Amino acid sequence: MARSVKSIVPVILAAGNSERMGYPKALLPLGNEIFLTRILRVLSEADLARPRLILGHDAELITAHLGDFSVDIHVNPAPDRGQLSSIQLGVSGLPEEFEAVMIWPVDQPAISVEITRRLAKLFITQGCRIAVPLHDNRRGHPAIFHRTLFHEFMEAPMEKGAKGIISRYESETCFLRTDETSVFADIDTPSDYQKLTGRSIWSVISDRY
Repeated sequence: MARSVKSIVPVILAAGNSERMGYPKALLPLGNEIFLTRILRVLSEADLARPRLILGHDAELITAHLGDFSVDIHVNPAPDRGQLSSIQLGVSGLPEEFEAVMIWPVDQPAISVEITRRLAKLFITQGCRIAVPLHDNRRGHPAIFHRTLFHEFMEAPMEKGAKGIISRYESETCFLRTDETSVFADIDTPSDYQKLTGRSIWSVISDRY
């Protein structure tokens, strides 16, 4: 059977408490969408497998904003252990028919459909174990990992996270060069949000309340 991007399961990380932002990042407006639904739309247009959404803090509130998007929801019972704990939940129990995951933090909502498609195609056609976008020699997100590396996530020290995995497997990593700065632009703080959208986070909060 020919390899397909349908064998790549997106894992959206949205379990954090958004402490520095002061508002759930998944629900921040971006144009006529919110961060989470923007990512879900891009993934749908890229024609990947049904996403896994990892929630933790504000899980019920975020779930209420999914609309018609079809996702598998997993709730991290202890999200304060760090992002790696959510990745571990995302890769656990993935059916054998799927060969990889695409890890996508919810605080990077501006990545284009084109980059998403090209990254998935690169992974499938080149037979690499990892595929990541690269801007000005800086690695970004989303990142695709073959299921033969899932044990690396499960065994990695919680305090170190998953950063060392790409370094250890660099010779088996495909890099997608891009001019899009969105691949490494984390929207973590009110100033980050204002830079991305031109809006003040305080105006967003006042609109909602």
